[in-house]
Amino acid sequence: MSSAKRLLIISNRYPVGPDDTASPFVYDFRRALESQNIEIDVVTPYYKAISDNNEYLDASVHRFRWSDGLKVISQLPFYNPATFFKIRKFFKAGLKTGEELLKKNKYNGIIALWAAPSGYIACRLSRKFKVPYAVWALGSDINRWATLPLIGHIILKVLKRADIRFADGYKLATKVEALSRKQCDFIPSYHAIGIDKGNFKSSEEYGKYFISIGRIEKSKGVLDLLEAFRIFIKDNPEWRLYYVGTGRVENELKRRIKTYKLGDSVKYLGYLHRRGINRLLVNAVAAVIPSHSDSLPLTFGEAMQANVPVICSDIGDMPSLIDKYDVGYYYHIGNIKELALTMNMMAENSIELSGNCANVLEELDINNSAKMINRWLDSAAGKEAARGAVNANG
Repeated sequence: MSSAKRLLIISNRYPVGPDDTASPFVYDFRRALESQNIEIDVVTPYYKAISDNNEYLDASVHRFRWSDGLKVISQLPFYNPATFFKIRKFFKAGLKTGEELLKKNKYNGIIALWAAPSGYIACRLSRKFKVPYAVWALGSDINRWATLPLIGHIILKVLKRADIRFADGYKLATKVEALSRKQCDFIPSYHAIGIDKGNFKSSEEYGKYFISIGRIEKSKGVLDLLEAFRIFIKDNPEWRLYYVGTGRVENELKRRIKTYKLGDSVKYLGYLHRRGINRLLVNAVAAVIPSHSDSLPLTFGEAMQANVPVICSDIGDMPSLIDKYDVGYYYHIGNIKELALTMNMMAENSIELSGNCANVLEELDINNSAKMINRWLDSAAGKEAARGAVNANG
């Protein structure tokens, strides 16, 4: 076995435990890297978690405080003058935490999860300590942040200066290449949800309901889904729709459910522990992902683990994976009538589609991502050794 390498992860979020919804794939990524004989330290901001289970936190997770932990940095209003000071405090605290680790330990590389704000911290640390860094673009950093004037300029510099670039979607990788004019490779983000294969439903046990799992935000299409379900339920009154998650439009969602008198058919469940989510997911006819701006959401891979087909908008890589593996249907983004139509199609064909879901998992395996990072660290070590040899002979 090769000697252990050491990698510093800078991440916008890190889950405290299995019931924490804050980017849960980061823990899976860490574990996959450790299985490759890579020692890991994580620098991540402190946030107050809904879950009390903090079993994912140990001595290798270094959380820095920049706020009261109640608001995610991406939720700050960009054009509020006070936001500038909060972002500066975030960077200052993150840099200090990273610097302390780099002074104490020797790392073979740094990887930033998201090009911003983690990418900026990684870039600064890399230049100061002469350690190569990688950037893993994860959607919101490129699709949203990179379009903003000042932050977009910073992201461009972060991408160009990186030793290597990754993205968790094929189309997202193409966007990164267009921005940076440098190569970007696909590596999947994936969260193992611990589905018990023995609990899979039989063809006679399918519940007549759809499930939407994720943030309750307008950009996630949750209101579109409700409008489509209003159409669908006219001819299918016995069907139900479950929403699982929290977010900024949950009050609006609850208001519309009440206004439309759908309280018996549509249930907003808010935050649930993982076991409760799995129980609902396994017995659903389909998971609906009506997002307006995503690459390859974790919910897609979670549904595949549960053998549950998906309905999604035609964004990111979901349509191509649906076509490749025949695991669902997609519709034009924001087209409510078309979404309602796909729900009717799914109601008729979900059992047949569910049999194909397991085939997707090999392509989404997080261990593939860890192997790519391992190869990059080997390459970076080779470059460093070559530079050392040149200097010695010079």
